[in-house]
Amino acid sequence: MISLIRSAVERGVTFFDTAEVYGPFHQRRTCRRSAGSLRDQVVIATKFGFKPDPNGGTRWSVLDSSPEHIKEVAEASLKRLRTDVIDLFYQHRVDPECAHRRRLLAP
Repeated sequence: MISLIRSAVERGVTFFDTAEVYGPFHQRRTCRRSAGSLRDQVVIATKFGFKPDPNGGTRWSVLDSSPEHIKEVAEASLKRLRTDVIDLFYQHRVDPECAHRRRLLAP
């Protein structure tokens, strides 16, 4: 995977989209190892909004877009990717529990 990603960058691919749920966690580590020396040439996107099954299952089926969870995911992503910036950080799915907060931000 590492040589594949490096080869893609050499051919002009510059956008890499990651998420905790992809792998889980494995994709981010692969992206970090392969693009590390190429960091200034690529855009790294990652998502938040899911949590693992609280019953220990393998699915990431719990939605959580609370401010606390967003901060937790951002910090973990920065650490896993070994970078000081995430170029695009966005929500995986709308969390109905947090959707009411949008009204507070609307004009």
